[in-house]
Amino acid sequence: MNTKYHTLAHSENSRIVALDYLRVFAVIVLFFFHLGMIWVPEWHFHFKQETHWFWLQHIMLLSSPWRMGLLWFVAGTSLYVMQQKYGVYFLITRRSNAILLPLLIGVYGIVPIQLFVEMTQKGAIDTSLGQFFIQFYFGANDYFEGFSSGIWHHVDVNHLWFLRSLWRFTLLLVIFNRPLAWIRGRWGNFNSAWLVLLVSLSLFASQIEDSDDKRDLYGLACLVWGYLFGSRAQFWGWLNDKRSALVVFAIVLTLLYEVGFGIGRYYPDNLLIKDTALWSYYLAKVISLFAILALANMLFVTPHPAVTKANAYVFPFYVIHQSVIIAVGYGITNWAMPAHKAILVCAILSALICVALLLLCKYSDVAGALLGKKAKASHWLTGKVAQIAIALITLPLAFKLIGLI
Repeated sequence: MNTKYHTLAHSENSRIVALDYLRVFAVIVLFFFHLGMIWVPEWHFHFKQETHWFWLQHIMLLSSPWRMGLLWFVAGTSLYVMQQKYGVYFLITRRSNAILLPLLIGVYGIVPIQLFVEMTQKGAIDTSLGQFFIQFYFGANDYFEGFSSGIWHHVDVNHLWFLRSLWRFTLLLVIFNRPLAWIRGRWGNFNSAWLVLLVSLSLFASQIEDSDDKRDLYGLACLVWGYLFGSRAQFWGWLNDKRSALVVFAIVLTLLYEVGFGIGRYYPDNLLIKDTALWSYYLAKVISLFAILALANMLFVTPHPAVTKANAYVFPFYVIHQSVIIAVGYGITNWAMPAHKAILVCAILSALICVALLLLCKYSDVAGALLGKKAKASHWLTGKVAQIAIALITLPLAFKLIGLI
């Protein structure tokens, strides 16, 4: 029997080492992706600067197929580990609070900054940020005409759609806990059939017209696969055995869609080029994801204290990073810099501001909890009364997310 199927690198506190590294890696990739979205041509974003950097599209396309799939897979594995450690009840109480509270703070205090910048750039408003927030909280809906899409009128999730979907998916995992446990027990050994099934679901999702449903089905599939297999040594052993094939296949697919999208810009009516690029991209959403997982399992076998500590700040970093990037990008528009300097300055300033906010989370348990950092076990925020209060505060949001109001 292959002993590789029965070994998996864990840290001293039983964390899966590769996933700790991947969690940090995923949000760093996301930071630079959203930074690039300001300057990349043709792609819609909440704030744009005009360039002809089509080369930037190709750099961003390197991670575009698998970046969210990686987050979903890691999240699914983490939810299974939490369930095994604390029980199913934990997922619909404390874990639910840990998702909904930062989401509530995000949609009312962080995401509106993006809306302010977007409305200002499009000429819909000409006011200060303070006056905008007064309108946001107390003004009439007419003020936001043309910008009304959201959880509530003009209250939207933007990049926090991941948290909205994560909370919904967590409920589904709880509801279908027994069937999933049966599948894991009966067919829990990963093989090529499971890979083909995930690829099939991903391809099916890619054909859905509604963008929210498209990304949610793909995200749910990756999360369920992480839940079922991410904590199993046999899965990582399978990845180790198939690593070379996965990496080669991922490289071929990447070359096909990169070259195809590039050539397709000059031959927009050529269906063969267009379809080859698109289907290669869709396949890469799973194949490249698994290649990344396989490489991580090979490279990240030794836990590092800095990576372990950084994991505590992944959630709050995710919550704040896009608004920080957009605010900084908007703030430096009057500095009259060429685009190549502007993107560098924006990257540096955004990173520094994010670090400063994360330091606030480090030294203030309340600030940390509001943005998604786990409070110390002895802190009053972890007490029963505080958890009940958080549940009551976020209850309207929870009802809205599942369509009850």
